[in-house]
Amino acid sequence: MAPTPSSPDFSALQKEANPTWYTPRCAVRPYCEADIEPIAKGADNPKISKWMRNTFPQPYTIENSRSYFEMASTQSPLQSFVICRRDDNAVLGTFGFQVKDDINYRTLEIGYWLAEDHWGQGYATEVISTMTKWVFETLGHIIRIEANLFEGNAGSGRVLEKAGYALEGRRRKAIEKDGVVLDVLTYCIFRDGY
Repeated sequence: MAPTPSSPDFSALQKEANPTWYTPRCAVRPYCEADIEPIAKGADNPKISKWMRNTFPQPYTIENSRSYFEMASTQSPLQSFVICRRDDNAVLGTFGFQVKDDINYRTLEIGYWLAEDHWGQGYATEVISTMTKWVFETLGHIIRIEANLFEGNAGSGRVLEKAGYALEGRRRKAIEKDGVVLDVLTYCIFRDGY
């Protein structure tokens, strides 16, 4: 039976499956308690928070990181993961899926951030490319993956383009961040064009 809006198959993302993905240099894995401090350290940066939703606090404290860890560890299906370097297990940032439902159940939204020390080294492109391939190979009901960026986040746009995503459109004056009304740019990739 083909998945319907009420029954998409996310069994590969259940906690019991302990999903972990490997790129040549990175691992993308579920959060563990040891990640709380390095995530707080990497996320506590206004150059990161300026591109994130308001639920991503600034400053980003150990308490914020612990709260996020507790939420991420109990999701079903799991949607939030840690990006770490394979050779030394250093935490680089996070990657997440936003599962859609109802009429949007064939779309998956991705989000990610890397600590500033790891920008410009190709890690984000490597992770997004690997995760995109996995989604299309494993989650048969997903036909579209998208990422939504605030206008001005050119670095993230370049990362997505290198991973095969294309700028689909602009939602004008769609959000307000720190008192400034901004456009949102949507990048996407489709199963049939992958």
